[in-house]
Amino acid sequence: MKKFGKLFCLITAVFLLLGGCGLGEDEDGERTALDFTVVEAKQVPEELKKVIEEHKAEEMQIVFVDQDDLYAVRGYGKQNTGGYSISVDECSEGENNIHLATTLIGPSPGGKISKDPSYPVIVVKLQNRDKEVEFE
Repeated sequence: MKKFGKLFCLITAVFLLLGGCGLGEDEDGERTALDFTVVEAKQVPEELKKVIEEHKAEEMQIVFVDQDDLYAVRGYGKQNTGGYSISVDECSEGENNIHLATTLIGPSPGGKISKDPSYPVIVVKLQNRDKEVEFE
């Protein structure tokens, strides 16, 4: 049963990736900030790592649920150089949805920038609240 749940999460993640932004409008009004953790690559669940790797060259918005934890992934696709980072601007909960807003930050001027392509991705971990995630 546990493997079925993970498989369902992976299938859901692929549909979200193919379907674009959030699954619906949320007219929550007031939102409450949520505690979250930005997950290091080595701490990402293996099944999720595989999905991220398969789609890293594309923009992606993936939701992965592993028991009590929810992982929200935002990837910005292939960038021509290194030096990019991603900031979390908002991670909040409304009545109907969880809201996650991120920003891609370009290389700093004058800094050393790798000429190799990069694939900026951020993985945000929070408590599963059985709500849809709306990426903004």
